[in-house]
Amino acid sequence: MTEFERRRFFDELYTQYEKRVFAYCVYVTGDRDQAKDVFQEVFIKAYQALHSLRDREKLSNWLFRIARNECLNSMKSTQRSQKRKISLEYSEHLLHTPKDAASYNDEYAHLHWGIGQLSKEYREALVLAEFEGFSLKEIAELTGASLSNVKVRIHRAKMKLHTLLQPILNDHE
Repeated sequence: MTEFERRRFFDELYTQYEKRVFAYCVYVTGDRDQAKDVFQEVFIKAYQALHSLRDREKLSNWLFRIARNECLNSMKSTQRSQKRKISLEYSEHLLHTPKDAASYNDEYAHLHWGIGQLSKEYREALVLAEFEGFSLKEIAELTGASLSNVKVRIHRAKMKLHTLLQPILNDHE
């Protein structure tokens, strides 16, 4: 691949995946500012590693594997160096109690809050399956978990969300 073709391919890759990768980084890190830094690293690493992409059919798996690794690396270094700081903008959605979240009268805010309450493993599996459209097999490959473990994580995430959001849904009936 010539340098021109590489740049053109990268531009198409970025255009196609920028929103999905950023949303994934926000959900995994739980911090919009940290997600911005990770997002940039993801695409820098992707550009540098384009030569290692063997199967363009698995492009999204390849890119999200890079994103996952960068999110986890960033979270590890953040936890080592300081307590995790959640940006004010994002913490509004994560830290409200269900009663406070209900005041938004916005289903998206409730869902966003609920997803923020899930453990990292449950949140990651649910986001990849329901928002990013990855198959269970693809999620297993991305996360390094077994297929049955991925199924359990998604099921438990949905059950936990149901439990968290049920009082809010009942208030709106």
